[in-house]
Amino acid sequence: MRGACDRIAAIAGNTYREAIRMRLFLLLAVSGIVSLVGGLYFQEFNLGSSELRFIADFGFGAMTLLGSIVTVVATVQLLYGEIEHRTILPILSKPVSRGEFLLGKLLGAWLTICSFIGILTLALLAALWIRQWQMPDLGEEALLEQGAVSSSGVLLFALMQCFRLMVLASVTAFFSAYASSSLFAVFMGFFVWVIGQLRGSLDAQWGEGIGQSLLKTLTLLIPDFRIFDLGAYAFGEAEASLVSLLGLVLYAVVYAALYGSLAAVVLKNREF
Repeated sequence: MRGACDRIAAIAGNTYREAIRMRLFLLLAVSGIVSLVGGLYFQEFNLGSSELRFIADFGFGAMTLLGSIVTVVATVQLLYGEIEHRTILPILSKPVSRGEFLLGKLLGAWLTICSFIGILTLALLAALWIRQWQMPDLGEEALLEQGAVSSSGVLLFALMQCFRLMVLASVTAFFSAYASSSLFAVFMGFFVWVIGQLRGSLDAQWGEGIGQSLLKTLTLLIPDFRIFDLGAYAFGEAEASLVSLLGLVLYAVVYAALYGSLAAVVLKNREF
């Protein structure tokens, strides 16, 4: 058992070091930071919402969009790239099972994703702090009128994004395990992401009937990513309960385990 954990940790560490050297990771990280800094000045074009809330919304959007891009592209490149270039063969020739290889790759990808979200979170908190510092000395009531943003709420949002992207990485790994081209795996990863963001709206629009019930059942195979968007907690519009947060974590773990297991089965039976 300890030997398996050591092998998985070694693969995860190598995957993480490989991922953070990717140009896409660096490019999107810089783009996210620049966009958050730009959010300090885009407020001039904002119609209605308070300054701090506008900056926070801007940062949350960057985490959601750029984080999803990093997750899909990095997972495909780190997993399918090994298969496509056949660099997986020297690894599997050692006492490493395909399941250990897959789990190590997923853990390495998730560490990369968490690092990316961490960078954007620090940039967002810095942007909010800078804007508050630029404001005149306001009282508590005036600060609330300006749309005070809770730092703990920002951290909570970022944490839930890490779990959301863990699920997206597992889904993308499943498609990468049997894909015949990287383009297909990337397309399916983004397709599931889009459907997952729209799933709640689609469920509400469907009526009653056997056909609609069947479609609703099929959509259960696709995780509902919208439930991880906890921006309201950062704005004081809702209070987080431990039970609901643990439910979200369990939801993410179940879907990640499901698609990770399916990916392991597919990879086990794939010929190289």
